[in-house]
Amino acid sequence: MKKKQGEQEAKQILEVKGFVFDSSYCDDNSKSSMPDLKFKNGGYLEVTHTLHNNAIVRSTNKFHQKSIKEQLQIMTDAKEAYDRITKNDYPQTLDGLTDEGLKQFKKDTKIVRNHFGIDVSDLTKRSEFNCDSPIIESSTDNIIREIREKAQKYSKGDTDLFIFILEDEYECLCDLLKTRNWNSCYDSFMNAVMTSPFNVVYLCVWDFEAQTYNIENPILLKFETFSDDNKLSLSQL
Repeated sequence: MKKKQGEQEAKQILEVKGFVFDSSYCDDNSKSSMPDLKFKNGGYLEVTHTLHNNAIVRSTNKFHQKSIKEQLQIMTDAKEAYDRITKNDYPQTLDGLTDEGLKQFKKDTKIVRNHFGIDVSDLTKRSEFNCDSPIIESSTDNIIREIREKAQKYSKGDTDLFIFILEDEYECLCDLLKTRNWNSCYDSFMNAVMTSPFNVVYLCVWDFEAQTYNIENPILLKFETFSDDNKLSLSQL
């Protein structure tokens, strides 16, 4: 049965650390919310990655397949559209945008979304997906997102979570740990881990650009929650 990306690599990484898996188990979709792997001594493991657009490094998008002249025109149009949006440079009256202004604004929002991946409702955020110029944003929020999303599916408490993260996300996490005494984001991150149904969350760095995994000696962190005294331990395996 075909395994999803990273599943076999996560298994091999933990096997190097001494973990043993039940080879007779597989996620065959015979039941709902089946985890990817099962440990030999009981308990399960779900494997995932922080959400990023792998197509960025796997293939050339349609924009970069165009001629230099076409690319320059698209870039120029996108910059002009972005400038109009940020300056609110549209025909308007005291009641708001004119019909002409509204039409141009809607056109500009589409141009900016398609080229920069920016949703005008929040100009500080950019999407990596379905745009000409994707930019990867790394933060600990990416990790929290995966924990919370998987928590909805695996809520029984019998599954651990293994997340492959970017090196930049690891650096963000290291910075968060260093500034824990005055960084309010630290509490939010730790709370997301501790209140999740996962007793153990593994965070493992992988090479996104090369789409490869270090099996023998990866950067691997283990967050373990002890429900009896509501404590969280962090170790590097």
